[in-house]
Formats: sequence, structure tokens, C-alpha cells
Amino acid sequence: MKRNFSSFSIFVARLYFIFLFGWAILRALFGDRWAFLFLLNAFAPYLFAPLPIVSAIALGARRRDMWLGSALSAMLAIFLYGELFVPKSKTSNEPALTVMTYNILGLNEDTSAIVSAIRAANADVIAIQELNPTAARAFAETLRDEYPYQILNPQPGFAGMGLLSRYPLRAMNATLPGKWTGAPIIATLEWRGATIALVNVHPAPTIFRASAYLAESARVEQTIRERERAMETLAQFCAAQTTPVILLGDFNTAEQSAAYQILARELTDAWRAAGWGLGHTFPLPDHAGDTRWHFAGITLPTRMMRIDFIFHSRDWQTVSARIGPLDGKSDHHSVVARLILTRK
Repeated sequence: MKRNFSSFSIFVARLYFIFLFGWAILRALFGDRWAFLFLLNAFAPYLFAPLPIVSAIALGARRRDMWLGSALSAMLAIFLYGELFVPKSKTSNEPALTVMTYNILGLNEDTSAIVSAIRAANADVIAIQELNPTAARAFAETLRDEYPYQILNPQPGFAGMGLLSRYPLRAMNATLPGKWTGAPIIATLEWRGATIALVNVHPAPTIFRASAYLAESARVEQTIRERERAMETLAQFCAAQTTPVILLGDFNTAEQSAAYQILARELTDAWRAAGWGLGHTFPLPDHAGDTRWHFAGITLPTRMMRIDFIFHSRDWQTVSARIGPLDGKSDHHSVVARLILTRK
């Protein structure tokens, strides 16, 4: 019986190694080419959850191939996520610009909680996604003294966008083609003698029902391609700017996805540079309409992935990055980063 259990455990461990390395190879070669691969990439951190148990089996098995599999799996995990758990001790006496990205949830009418979260974050510039008319009125009336410069494009539902700033802000006469939940806001910020390009985006999400995966896979893959094209356009726009760039938003994509990699080749992810931990921002249980995923009638946990990002050009250095205050109603965590300008 003991021998049978040992053989079965080794068999399962080997299957796990085949699955994990197979995923890594497919991701490297094909990105998000197919819907199933997009899903695996989106939930990539959880692919390593069995690794401690599998490594214990490998240790007990005393087989060289099992040890090698465990070592390579650990190296892959460290390669993908290791820097997120290295303490960052960046300090600077240089003036810092604090920026925040915040999806308030389009159905969220609790403006007092939203305003309180914004004030608690104490950011200089705030990019708002899913800005509804009620929240826009509250910002214009309540936050005008603290954030005198506002570009607000409220919409019912989820398409509204906004920028709040303590420093002079001016909308740019520029548009970004692509599939977006809300039209991107592109603006210039005047800060300490420097002109900065600000971009607030909210790409369209990929939505599907697990029960109808096969029927919807073609549509899912179409939305993935649309988002990748939008990110290509966005990366090209940022690269073409002659001024420092800050890009913020709810990107509806995880960091192992091809869409994220398109941006990361051109820009710096502030959380990767100065945050700690996985930094998951979505989903949270909201009171206006729970957006958590359900599988086989089971509601999945909160904070399963990081889809809210602050990117910046190489002109900046990230001093710190943190999860922002909760308002108790949005289905997203906000993200706050402090940046210092190294080149004007």
C-alpha cells in the first residue's frame, strides 16, 4: 500500500512538472494565442501553489529527475515573481510626484466613501476609471480646493474617465484608436518646471462564462487580440512622446499576459520597481454588484490578480508603490506610487 501511494505521488508530481513546463513553453512561444492559454497566464501565480507539496514528494522520492524538476520549477517561480518579494529600500530627498489609479466602480454612488479614500491616499494626481455623473459632481463640488485641476468625462455605467490634479493640467488634442471601455484621457501636467504626459486608460475586458467556454472561445480570443492591438498603439504613443510619461489605469490584463508585456517592453511598472508582494487589486466584493468570478456555483476568493497598473517612462524612478485606501464599495483596489523625475 505504501509503495503504491509512493508510486502514485511520483506520477502526480511528474504530471505537475509536465504541466508547469508545458505552460511556460507555450507562454513563451505563443503569449495569449488561445483562450485557455490566456486564462492560464492570467492566473499564473496559482500554478505554483502545489510546488511546496510536489517538492516534498520529490525530496522523499530520492530521484534525480524529481529533484531537477523541483529545482527548475523553483527557478521559474523566482524568475517570474522573485523580485516582487525582495525588500526595496529606495529613499530620496528629491521632490516626488505621488500618483494614483482608482477604478471607483461605475455603479458606486457612495461619493463620501470615494472622496474619503482619495483624501486618505493624499496623491498629487489621480486617474479615475468608471467615473459616473454622481461622483463627477462630488469631485467638482467637494475636491475643487484640493484638486483645482480636473478633467472629467462622466458616463452612466462603466465608460466614464477622469483626472484630478493639484498641478496645472491641460487636455491634449490626441486620441488613441482601439477597443476601450472608456475613451482614454490624454493630458499634459506642469510640475516643477517640467511638462509631463499623462495617460489614463481603461481597455475593454474579456468576459466569458466558464460553462460556455467552447462556444465563446472565438469571441474571447477576439477581445484578447483587440486589447493587444490597443496596447501596441498605446506603447507606440508613449514611445513617441518627447516629455516624461505616466500611464495609469485599469488595464483588464494580468502581468503574465502578452498585452502587459507589450507595455513592459517600453515602460516601467511602478509596482515591479518598488512594490512588495503580488499586489493583487481585483476583484473585491462590492455592494453595487459583485464582480467576483463563480465556478460551478462557487464564488471564488477576492484579490486574485493584479490588473490596475501605474507605468512610467525611463525618465522616472519609482520611490514607493502601495495599495491605496479602500472605499468599501469599489471592486478594485487603488494603487499609489511616488515618483521622482530623473530626466526632464
